[in-house]
Amino acid sequence: MGLPSHWWKERKPFLDALFAETAGDSGQPGKTGWAWLSEQQSREASARIQGTEESEEAPLGAWIPAEAHEACFEMLEGVVPLATRADLRGDRWMRKIHNPTLFGDPARPDQLWIALHETAPPPLWIPAGTTADSLAAAFTPYVWPETQDPLPSVIGLPRSVRIFLGTETEMGADFDTIVRFFQGLPMTDSLPWGTRFVADPWPDHPTGIALVGAGYRMPENMEQAEGAVSSITMRSRRLGAAISVSTQQKFCVLEVRYAPVAHESILPLLTRILPGLPKGLPSDMPADALAVVARFRGYQADELLGFVRNPEEEPSLGYHGMACLATMGDDGAAVRTLLAELGGRGDPRQRDLGYQLASIARHKRFLHEAVLRETDADKREALKNALRP
Repeated sequence: MGLPSHWWKERKPFLDALFAETAGDSGQPGKTGWAWLSEQQSREASARIQGTEESEEAPLGAWIPAEAHEACFEMLEGVVPLATRADLRGDRWMRKIHNPTLFGDPARPDQLWIALHETAPPPLWIPAGTTADSLAAAFTPYVWPETQDPLPSVIGLPRSVRIFLGTETEMGADFDTIVRFFQGLPMTDSLPWGTRFVADPWPDHPTGIALVGAGYRMPENMEQAEGAVSSITMRSRRLGAAISVSTQQKFCVLEVRYAPVAHESILPLLTRILPGLPKGLPSDMPADALAVVARFRGYQADELLGFVRNPEEEPSLGYHGMACLATMGDDGAAVRTLLAELGGRGDPRQRDLGYQLASIARHKRFLHEAVLRETDADKREALKNALRP
C-alpha cells in the first residue's frame, strides 16, 4: 500500500520512511500497532472531525475551556489523519470509546502527533517524533487499555499535584454535581471510588457480571470514610493516573497522582493558549491527566500562599487562607508555614483567622502554642475548646 500523495503535499522525507517501516498490508496494523489510513479513510476521518467540531454538539467544550476554542479551530485547519490503533477501546465501564489517532500537521511539520482520541484538540496532542522508535516511545505510556497489564497501584504513584479549583458556589454546583462533571470528562475513567478505599476497588478489566454489576456497586464504592474530607477518585483514561476531587468547607481541590512520562511535554503550547492554566505544572505529567487539568482554571498552594502573604484586599485573606489550607491537604510542613504566617501577625483579626484554620486542620501543636501566647481570656478558652477531642 503506497502512501497517498494527497496527505501531505509538503511533507518531510521522514514520513515516507516511517510509513515504509511501520505500515502493515491492506490497512492492517504494522509492527508498531498503528494501522495507516487509505486516502478514502483519511478523507472520511478528516470530514468527520471537522464536522463534529463545527456542529452544535461539538465536543471541544468537554476537552478545553472556551477561551481556547478559536485557536483550536485554526489549528485543525488542514491537519491530516494518518493512522489509528485499528480498533476502538473503551474505559473500564465501556462508557467512553476512544480512538487514538496519528496526525500530520502542516503548521507543525517537523514531526507527527498522537491524539489519544480523534476529537482531542491539537494542544493536547503528544509529540511523536519522526521515527518508528520515537512513535512507539511516545505512545507506550498510554497503551494500557490495549493490554492485559495491571493498572499502576494508586499508592505507588510517585508524583502529585494539587490545584484549588474554586468554591462550590463559584463552580455553580454542589460536590455531587462536580463529581459527575469529572466523570463525564473525555479523559477520566467512569469508575470512581471514595475515601473508604485506600486502593482502587474496581477490577482492572471488568467483564461479564462484574461489568454489568458496576452500576449496582457504584454507591458502595463511592462511600466516604468517617471523619474524612469528602473526596472522590477516578483514573485517567489511558495511563491510569489517580484524579481526585475533594471539598473542604466547600473549597474544591483537584489532586493528580501520576507516573511521569518521558516524551516531549505538551505544556508550552497549552500554556500559550490557556493563560488561566494553573502555574508551575510539571513537564512530566502525562497527557491524559493534563487533559483533565487543562479543563479548569486554578492555583497551586505556593501561589495561594503568596496571596496570603501579600493580600491585595483585606477581605480576600480569609478566602485565600482557606483555599491554601484545602490545597495543602496532608502536607503538614506546608500547613505549618501557612499557620505560622497568620498566627504571628499583629492584627488580631488576621491572627484569629490563623486560629480558625488551625481548628479546621486540627493542628494541635499550633493551637497549643497559640494558647500559651494568647492573652485574651475568651480567645484562650476558644483555643482550648478546639484542642479537646
